[in-house]
Amino acid sequence: MLDFAGDLMASGRDVAVARIRGVDDNMMRPHRHDYFEIYYLEAGSRYHWADHTLYRIEPPELIVFPPGVEHFSYADDGVPFQRVVLYFTPEAVLYPHVLDAIRAPVTVVRPEGPGLRGVSQVVEQLLATQDVLGDGSQEEMRLLITQLLVKLLRGEHRDARMAPREGRIADVIHHLHDHYAEPIDLTTLAERFFISPFYLSREFKKHTGTTIIGYVNGLRVGRAERLLQETEDPVSQISAAVGFANVTHFNRVFRARTAMSPSQFRSRERAGATA
Repeated sequence: MLDFAGDLMASGRDVAVARIRGVDDNMMRPHRHDYFEIYYLEAGSRYHWADHTLYRIEPPELIVFPPGVEHFSYADDGVPFQRVVLYFTPEAVLYPHVLDAIRAPVTVVRPEGPGLRGVSQVVEQLLATQDVLGDGSQEEMRLLITQLLVKLLRGEHRDARMAPREGRIADVIHHLHDHYAEPIDLTTLAERFFISPFYLSREFKKHTGTTIIGYVNGLRVGRAERLLQETEDPVSQISAAVGFANVTHFNRVFRARTAMSPSQFRSRERAGATA
């Protein structure tokens, strides 16, 4: 699914918002960004993986991700949903004490009664302001996002973490995040978590929308992207560092996921940084 709000942030905005309706919209791999995200669920139900923890949220709950926290979301098969995603930079928050209060780890808030009405009104104002004013919306949207955060700080903070029994796939995901650069095979992984390979394969696909090897390759490519951006290491060295047995396979997987070679990706990122 296209990230309209993310595209607006990439264009230089401090605040961006988008409402999306969908079904079976499962992210193929985790992502992170250098701004805050509020995911406001209006209908359906969603699982969110963040900071090595699996959360389940129900409407009208909001989950807040601070900058730099790796996360992704998914839902059970066939469950439609509607959500509003709000992105904002730390600089968009007008009151320092409010910014300090939301720098905490991932938070789930469930507004109710007048609090819910207030949150919904501000969200609608943000959507309308962006739609009407476009590039000229930012000053008003900074005020509105700060107002929204004040309302959320007054709301009920809920522990939406999945119980250990329900979070077995979360344990597998956690393991993959820690060991993606090592050889991974379904049989060994299933033995580690005392479940059958068939059950693990089926439940993992149900929860993440992809296979285990597809997920691991996503983690590897994501890490490779950062190394290509942040280091001068040769492609062959990066390939080995993220867990690929040979650079040919790395190049093939990288191109399939990004539509470019690792060298092309590095050149594009460097050109963008100097533009």
